[in-house]
Amino acid sequence: MLLLLVTLICYTNSFHASWQLDDEPNILENPLIQISDLSFYQIKRSMYARPGSGIIYRPIPCLTLGLNWFFGQKEVFGYHLINFIIHFTTCYLLYLCISQLLKTGVLSGRFTDREIQFIAILAALFWAVNPIQTQAVTYIVQRMASMAAMFSVASIYCYLLARARKTQPARIAYLIFSVFFYFCAILSKENSATLPLILPIIELFFFQTQLNHKSFWQYLPRSLLLGVIVVIAGFVIRPEGIDFIVNYYENRPFTLTERLLTEQRIIVFYLSQLFFPAPWRLSVEHDFVLSSSLLTPWTTVFAILINLMLIVGAFLFKNRQPLFSFAILFFYTGHLVESTFVPLELVFEHRNYLPSLFLFVPVAQLILFLLKTVAHHRPIYYALIGTTIIIVIFFGYSTYERNKAWQTKESLWLDAAAKAPHSARPLAALALMLAWGENQSHDKDLIAKQLIEKSISLKMSRRRLDAAQYGNLGSLHHKMGDYQLAVEYFQQGLKIAPEDAKIHFSLAKTYICLGLFGKARSEIETIFNLGFIHADYLNLLGFIDLWAGRPDLALRSIQEAHKYAKDKPSILLNMGKTLSLLGFHQRAEWFLNQALHKGGEDLIVLLCLLENAWRNKDINQATEFARRIISSYPLMHILSKLTNSDERYQTVPLASEEIKVILNTVLAETLH
Repeated sequence: MLLLLVTLICYTNSFHASWQLDDEPNILENPLIQISDLSFYQIKRSMYARPGSGIIYRPIPCLTLGLNWFFGQKEVFGYHLINFIIHFTTCYLLYLCISQLLKTGVLSGRFTDREIQFIAILAALFWAVNPIQTQAVTYIVQRMASMAAMFSVASIYCYLLARARKTQPARIAYLIFSVFFYFCAILSKENSATLPLILPIIELFFFQTQLNHKSFWQYLPRSLLLGVIVVIAGFVIRPEGIDFIVNYYENRPFTLTERLLTEQRIIVFYLSQLFFPAPWRLSVEHDFVLSSSLLTPWTTVFAILINLMLIVGAFLFKNRQPLFSFAILFFYTGHLVESTFVPLELVFEHRNYLPSLFLFVPVAQLILFLLKTVAHHRPIYYALIGTTIIIVIFFGYSTYERNKAWQTKESLWLDAAAKAPHSARPLAALALMLAWGENQSHDKDLIAKQLIEKSISLKMSRRRLDAAQYGNLGSLHHKMGDYQLAVEYFQQGLKIAPEDAKIHFSLAKTYICLGLFGKARSEIETIFNLGFIHADYLNLLGFIDLWAGRPDLALRSIQEAHKYAKDKPSILLNMGKTLSLLGFHQRAEWFLNQALHKGGEDLIVLLCLLENAWRNKDINQATEFARRIISSYPLMHILSKLTNSDERYQTVPLASEEIKVILNTVLAETLH
């Protein structure tokens, strides 16, 4: 109850925090994860939720995100509630795991029950309310990281219970659970693949009093076997991993050597954040100068020495301080996947969620030792208790403050821009908010353009983010109606990243606005040839065929798009329009009404319903729709949708002249 109460207080302001960063492509723009019914097909589809990949992708957290969508759609509260429950469950399992660890092997009998409770609760509390964890808890899509940690600690706990049991059946049962939770962890996020490497450490540190020649050769084959299992399991789950590691460095602004050297400094930085997690030291973006050699910058060799000292010290003190040694090696082992040779982005705070699990156990042990030492000196004793409480309050307050930065996109990126002024991503994100956020204006578009242009000159986490910024400039000029300049920027982006599906898609939309349907179709076909399948791409291909006067071809693409995103209003509209042109008027009416239901009142949909009734020769129904339109919209607005040539390709083609005749007839009756 103490753990729940304190953790909940720290996260009370996180339950309505906005969608951020990868939340949009992974959830809001991902029809694969948007479960609309609990059928086996949709549940299975959510487990392949990386669009265009065709492989299983972190299926357990993706399934939970899909269920969140089923019950709450875009309402963030449900997602944050589940994230918090996962966080607290991890915290409670950590408490149980530490408690069991303190009763294990060489530690058996070293601590009383009250001392075990004290260390376990305090260590779990320090971990749970540490503000560095907000990136894994408040950032919705990082449920993948938090679930991996939850299952990992459950696996370790079951292993410890198996070691503690006297009977063979009980041991086997707990070992089965341990293996089960391990696979749940690795199916949540790949960084948990190193978990089997922890088991030899537990055996050596807590069940062997001496690391002698015999025990070394006893556990070396097992450790090597576990390492092989880890590697095989990783590549079975992500078979494209080898190509990713080999080829993706071309997409990064650093080499393998630069990454390995720079990560030494970043690991030390993570440790400093964990033990002094002031809100002003935490950010979604950090400026880090690359380490090009041991002495450039000079802090590189200093960081390497610190890391080596901690790792060597963990082995030297394994008999006297096994908790300290275990915590250190668990931390470094937990960073093996994301902070070594794999060409990921350099810094993300949520990468510490799993590695930091046991880091505060020796801290809690030290506090207990100090309390016992000064127990007879009451002023010092109470001062130490007060200091411990102040540390917990500081951590909790910092967590609450850090969650404020996650409240909106604007607050997060303004915070990041202030803390990482030499990084491009915050400026690019702020530009997107200005150009496509609320209260849009021409002045905001111009400021957005300046921010994007500046971001191109700054440090990118990926080389091809330059391409994305050119794509954003193209989209901005498309929005401003300057289609020719938009095409130039899109083409410039594609020179850098010819496989960028998003830029091809945006270029296709611009070609449509220019009436160049052949070129637009070519861009969409290029996307498909690159292996990307998405409802929006299929829908746009159908849209192109609609305008090109090929409704039979359009129907095939739109039907396929509808399989991926059944409730998307634009797909429902295009489907209704296509069926109407093909003569399936009743079915067309059903889809158009669904478009109204899912997307709200929309003039274009009402005009399509009117046109569909006219095509079906149902003049009474067409008249009813005309009356509804005239009573709901200003006449000039209606006429602009029917006659404005600048917007002629923004939505489905309309039989404007026929619609005008019916509207004029109804308008004449109304005036009469």
